[in-house]
Amino acid sequence: MNKPLSDSELYEARHGFKERRSNARFFGAILAIFILFLCFSAWWTGSFGGVVVDGSSMNQTLYDGERLLMRYAKDYEVKRGDVIVVYVGDYEECESVNGDFLIKRLIAIEGDKVRCQDGQIEIQYAGTEKWQKLNEPYAHYGSYRFEYDFAEYEVGEGEIFFLGDNRSGRGSSVDSRYQEGMSHLDRLYKKADIYGVVPAWAIEHNQILSKIFFRK
Repeated sequence: MNKPLSDSELYEARHGFKERRSNARFFGAILAIFILFLCFSAWWTGSFGGVVVDGSSMNQTLYDGERLLMRYAKDYEVKRGDVIVVYVGDYEECESVNGDFLIKRLIAIEGDKVRCQDGQIEIQYAGTEKWQKLNEPYAHYGSYRFEYDFAEYEVGEGEIFFLGDNRSGRGSSVDSRYQEGMSHLDRLYKKADIYGVVPAWAIEHNQILSKIFFRK
């Protein structure tokens, strides 16, 4: 009498092979996920850090004590309008800064000219000859708008020009306005001083992100 197929040695061998292959696929998938996680973790920690806002110079965009995700500038092409973190620890003139960093808004870059008249910032972009009014929905002037002026600055090679978003008073921001005495330096800061950038999405979703990454 013939044995049922399920009782045959061939069936057992075949079943064992399938089971081993299934286990191999499962553990292979787990290993691949683990490797991907390690790669993502290494990329994340090498690309992002955290920054704490100190002071009121970025009100109403950012507030004192807020914690934000920051992308290191070495991995990011910084552009006008970005919220930047500037490292000033190498300047002796900046010893009075509370900490080694400033967080501001990048307004102009190498080759630009920038000025402000009656609270309206104008830029002559690099390679052009026409002054253009800068649209700044993030800027907060309060009742100080028509008193907020500064002289013309020409942004030289490797330099940057930045301001705080809070422009509601003369002392609201220490930034690039050295001719007005509102900078720690008597010259413009350098692009190489940019330590990081706070992306727009990190600001927009900061309440959620801070709960995930900055839990006390």
